[in-house]
Amino acid sequence: MVKTQISGIMTYQDAVLALDAGADALGFDLNPRSEYHVAPAAVREIADRLPPFVPVVGIFHNEFNFEALRSMVEAAKVSVVQLDGNESADYCRQFSAWRLVKKLRVGDDFDVTRVKTYPVSAVLLEGDSPDGQGGRLFDWRFAAAAKQYVRVILSGGLTSENVATAIRTVKPYAVNVREGVESAPGRKDRIKLQTFMLEVERGRQEAARSTTGRLPRLDL
Repeated sequence: MVKTQISGIMTYQDAVLALDAGADALGFDLNPRSEYHVAPAAVREIADRLPPFVPVVGIFHNEFNFEALRSMVEAAKVSVVQLDGNESADYCRQFSAWRLVKKLRVGDDFDVTRVKTYPVSAVLLEGDSPDGQGGRLFDWRFAAAAKQYVRVILSGGLTSENVATAIRTVKPYAVNVREGVESAPGRKDRIKLQTFMLEVERGRQEAARSTTGRLPRLDL
C-alpha cells in the first residue's frame, strides 16, 4: 500500500489534521533557514502528544556538522531523518542509527543509477527548478526506473488533481506533499488534506486492480 507523508507540519493542530485525514507520516523542517522551520524542542512537544507508532520525520538541509545534527535529532525525538540538501553518500553513511531518507532533485539529465549509491531506507524524488530548490513535477519515468534499486517517495508538485494518476502509474513506496494541502505557507487546510487523501486512496485502489497506465520504459 502506498504511504503518504505530509511535510511542513508546524503545529500540533496541523499534525492532528493530517493524521485525521489519513496521513502515515509527518515531516517537520528543522532547517533554521526555512520558512517552515520548527525548533527541535517544539517538534518534541508535538511528537510527545501524538498517538504511538506515528513516524516523525526530521527534515534537514545541508547541515554538515554531524554532531550538531545528531543533537537536534535527539532533542526533537524524530524517528526518521530526511536529508534534503547536497549531502553525499559518504555523509549519509554516518546515519546508521536512524532510518534515513535522501531527497534527490530530478532534471532532464538525472542519472537514475545514482540512487544506488546512497545507504538509505528510501529516496525522495522531486523535480529540479531553475533556482535549485526543487519542488516541481518531473518526468515520472525516472521514478519508475529508480524503483528497481530503492524505495521511492514521489514528491514535487503533487495535488489532489494528480496524485491518483501518480500512484497508478508509478506505484511508489510513498508520496509526499507540502504546499499542495495548504491554505497558506505553513497552514494546512482540512478540506485540501481530506481531498488529497481521498485521491490517494483512489490511486491505491486503481493501482491494485489494474496494470494499465504504466509509464513507458526509460532508456538508461
